[in-house]
Order: sequence, then C-alpha cells, then structure tokens
Amino acid sequence: MIQSHTINDKGHLIGVATTADHGWLFTAIDPRVEDLHGSCFRSPAEAERVALLVLDRGRGTVGARA
Repeated sequence: MIQSHTINDKGHLIGVATTADHGWLFTAIDPRVEDLHGSCFRSPAEAERVALLVLDRGRGTVGARA
C-alpha cells in the first residue's frame, strides 16, 4: 500500500511525499519547490525539511525558522 505525507507551509500545501521503491518520492504542488519534484528522500521528514529550506532560501530567511 502506498503511504503519503502532505507537506505544508503556514497552512498552504506545497508538496506530497509518497512511498517509492527506495525511499519517499516528492511531488511538488507549489511552483516554488518545483526543482525538488521527483526527488527521492529517506523519510517524509527529510523531504519536508528540504522543501521548507528551499522556500526559506527563496524568502531570504534561511536559518530563521524555529
């Protein structure tokens, strides 16, 4: 059975991590994280962490998230 984990930023859906053969596959919903579309991660938490870092980089706030 395929498992999924939604990834949100401040209440807005930005992507979904779904189980794949070798980890978790990221599907971008928000165009700001489109570069990550199709990337494979070890866990949904890692996919979320990277997606939020990409958003923060675009905002110029890397390292400001608590």
